[in-house]
Amino acid sequence: MSDGTPPDADRPVDRSASRHVERSRARDEHERVLDAGGHLLQQLTFREVEVEGSDLAVELDVDDRVRNPRGALQGGLLATLVDVVGGRAVLLGGPRDGVATADLSIHFLRGLTQGPARAIATVARRGRRTAVVTVDVLDMGTGELCAVATVAFSVAPAPADQLP
Repeated sequence: MSDGTPPDADRPVDRSASRHVERSRARDEHERVLDAGGHLLQQLTFREVEVEGSDLAVELDVDDRVRNPRGALQGGLLATLVDVVGGRAVLLGGPRDGVATADLSIHFLRGLTQGPARAIATVARRGRRTAVVTVDVLDMGTGELCAVATVAFSVAPAPADQLP
């Protein structure tokens, strides 16, 4: 007598191949949007700068398009800068298929009014499945520390064909 369960129901299902195909499709779509010039991040002026002792440092120009009514860099864009520099710092550390922000904590210390905004990322921990990055954000026009952040990322390992 059957309980209605298919005969192979107790066998584990390997979904890694389908996840890899989904990620590849998403990556291809992202590249298509970038190539068309339609991504929000392309409207922001990010540039890498050298900062001794950091894993990565990126600057963002501050102008009226990105300021809040009080004249400071809008907090959500500062958070985006932190997220971008943190994720890129993790990806620079070795073969990875991708990272996803798991947790983001920012302490806003003062308004970033002059710019450019400089986000300085240091990877505190890089594991196989998680990474933690600290990011300091400075107003290069005033020299003031404006925010400190900690970002945790879930890390997807690189496909086997990309490993050394």
